Amino acid sequence: MSPFREPLPIYKNVTSIIRGRWARSKVAQGVTPNTLNLTASAPHVSYTSHKYNRNITGESGDLRVKLAEQEDGLSSDLGMARKIKAEMVIKDETSSGDGWDVAMFGVHYPQQGGVILSTTSEKFAGIFALPHFTLSARAFGLAQRLLSSGLKEVIDKQESSFDAVLNPWTSSPNNPSESLFPIPHCEFIVYLQQHPYNDPNLIFQDIEDELRSPAGAPMPSTPNLKMSALIFSPDCGFVLESRGPPDYSPVEGLHLVGKKIEAYIRTTKNFILIFALLVCAEVFLLKNQMNEASTPSTKSRISFYSIVMMALGDGFACISLLVAGMFVDALFLPLVATGFLSFLCVSFFGMKFLMDIWTVQAPERQERDRARQRIRDQRNATAAENHLPNIPITSTPNNPSAPVVTTAGADTLPLPATARRSANNTTATPVILPPDQDIDAAEGEDARLMNALATTNNQTTTTTLGSARREMGALYSKFYFLLLTILFLSLHATSWQTTARSIYCSTLAFLYLSFWTPQIYRNVMRNCRKALSWQFVMGESLVRLAPFVYFYVWDDNVLYIRTDPGAILVLSAWVWIQVFVLASQEAVGPRFFVPEGWAPLAYDYHPVLREAADGEAGSNMPVGFSEAIATPTSPVARTSTGLALPTAARPPEQSKEKNKRTFDCAICTETFDVPVMTSANSDGGAKTSAAAPATIFARRTYMVTPCRHIFHSRCLEGWMRYRLQCPICREGLPPL
Repeated sequence: MSPFREPLPIYKNVTSIIRGRWARSKVAQGVTPNTLNLTASAPHVSYTSHKYNRNITGESGDLRVKLAEQEDGLSSDLGMARKIKAEMVIKDETSSGDGWDVAMFGVHYPQQGGVILSTTSEKFAGIFALPHFTLSARAFGLAQRLLSSGLKEVIDKQESSFDAVLNPWTSSPNNPSESLFPIPHCEFIVYLQQHPYNDPNLIFQDIEDELRSPAGAPMPSTPNLKMSALIFSPDCGFVLESRGPPDYSPVEGLHLVGKKIEAYIRTTKNFILIFALLVCAEVFLLKNQMNEASTPSTKSRISFYSIVMMALGDGFACISLLVAGMFVDALFLPLVATGFLSFLCVSFFGMKFLMDIWTVQAPERQERDRARQRIRDQRNATAAENHLPNIPITSTPNNPSAPVVTTAGADTLPLPATARRSANNTTATPVILPPDQDIDAAEGEDARLMNALATTNNQTTTTTLGSARREMGALYSKFYFLLLTILFLSLHATSWQTTARSIYCSTLAFLYLSFWTPQIYRNVMRNCRKALSWQFVMGESLVRLAPFVYFYVWDDNVLYIRTDPGAILVLSAWVWIQVFVLASQEAVGPRFFVPEGWAPLAYDYHPVLREAADGEAGSNMPVGFSEAIATPTSPVARTSTGLALPTAARPPEQSKEKNKRTFDCAICTETFDVPVMTSANSDGGAKTSAAAPATIFARRTYMVTPCRHIFHSRCLEGWMRYRLQCPICREGLPPL
């Protein structure tokens, strides 16, 4: 501790959170700790174990100290002293979770910046012996007076409280009733010394007043609190010190550095505000995407599981913010407000979008389930045929009136004429009356059919609504069950070993940032080039990656998470690889990286057009009109039977450019040139490669329907957002 002299340029109130790295001190090298006798130290205590807890055996680790200083103190001619409480978290390679939590009490000397802390237990009266740990007579006198004046207050509080703990200075902050199952643990004596600043422009008293009672006065940026630490265990015999100059280089450590608690709260509020803006951006992007995908055709292209993964992230953030707001009084309002924004994002917008996608894709799932059921039925039938015994099968004659012939002969008579006969197995010739001969019967039959149809429709509607409600209820249950499972598993992971917890967090972050992978898979299975707007893709990628960049890159983050540039590089690269694949699927094709035959068959709206020579097969030229044809715009003609048949159109004109033909788009009524592959005998034997990049990108400008009508890609895609019918012949079109 510094000797008593003029006040130093330091903080007078050290309420803060400081952290750094520790290492074993050279003072303890070669010193063998003495063996302690627990029975002699605490004869009235029966320990459940003789293994010491909080025994630091590693060579280095992390150290975090949260200081809380009382405003009222002792001021005399000897100087000034205040009571202080500290919660120290010390961790080495063998500790689990965040390390060992230790609560300590002591004295702070504001004018000199020194702090003395000690643990107190049934075998070590640290708080009562604290004055004897001081390094000067004046410090001893201040500590003795301060602790003596506060001892009576503690005794009165213990006597007036019905649920008072036996040890009000317990060193286990999370287990104040440790006396029920006592476990021996290492005691600590900690010396902290604040480092002064050499900048003469810093007036710490003004800075502290502005932090405590903001008045809007212009102030420089708040300097961090810097302290060095020396930790001594009198019973376990180890001596630790904070890593920093001059024994260690600045790269290895800068002792203990942190923000004043007022500055930390202000920084945390700024972070929460930025996170709230990110949530608002998510709501804005999701709302725009919902407007873009307003039709069943566009909703059927979107992957349900991509939106689920984003909604799970929003729900996780919502619950985390609300729980944190319950424990941090100073940040209650911003935490709860931001949590409510996340709740809106996941419950109103996210779940609504999920329900719309789920409803639109219901027929697809039903068809898939029916296909699986047919496969199972075929397998069961095959298995049954292979295991059936060879039993002779006796066929029943079509005429029920004929005698039944068995192995014993014709021992049965035909059915009597008055017996009830099956309507399906009758040999009588049906008599069909024309409508004009039985008008009443026909009208009655029509009315019966209409009533039956209305009843069936009502029953189908009721069944569909009930099924939809059940599916929505099951969807909500599964979603929130998965969300709570991830939340409780994450809470449990906080007590794991550092390596296991790091692996869990990295894996969870990797899986969460894989939200574009289901969309890539759906594009491949449906042969769909584009399902989401690029505003949504780019915006969501940036917004959801931003918090990970902050925690993995910014060393002074609000949660004190250790930075890991390598992990954030991997996560960022993974997100942008997915975005690149989505862009490649739109430009080159949804199956450009999938080997042929690995994906189910799907119609290709961008085929390679081939024009065969006379008498040669293989032409797949679409039906269309060139710009020189002045025939009616409709390429269909009505026959007498009412069927729409393609009309005989003149072949499209050849474009001025080589290997191109000119067609008309019936939607925008504009002409456009299309690349066409010709045979070896035409155009002087020129041949266009279908795999050339220029040809691939040129094919994206047009779309050919199964009925061989050609359109601009942008025109037909806009049309198919509302109708899956050909604009010309009204034939059904496969979805994109």
